[in-house]
Amino acid sequence: MLSTETTSSTSVLVAEDDRVISDVIRFNLERARYHVTVARNGTEAWALLQTRTFDVLVTDYQMPGMTGEEVCRAFRTTYPQTQLPIIFLSARGLELNVAKMQEELGIQTLLYKPFSPRELVEEIAKCARKSIALL
Repeated sequence: MLSTETTSSTSVLVAEDDRVISDVIRFNLERARYHVTVARNGTEAWALLQTRTFDVLVTDYQMPGMTGEEVCRAFRTTYPQTQLPIIFLSARGLELNVAKMQEELGIQTLLYKPFSPRELVEEIAKCARKSIALL
């Protein structure tokens, strides 16, 4: 587990169009002492990624405006030097090729809906530890 000092300074962008899911994610991440910003669609997430710095991106795969995949492709193309950890959330199950997404988009993991909020918090903690180790 990360120390309070580490997690309290970790900024997470959550791109999720389902308000109930985004509220559950925000509640659990804030309880774990992360700074959380929620984008309600892919277009909003992309705009935020262009104007602010985040330590971790958690994105739904299917969203209006831009999909999570489109957001990640745009980010990786525009900012290729940035090592932003990305966690995908998806209800599409086995339809997605996780290995291909990890290679092409640099995602850390994919969590299938419904997922455990505790599992998401643990995955973000892993991403934050990797980011700190790179500094």
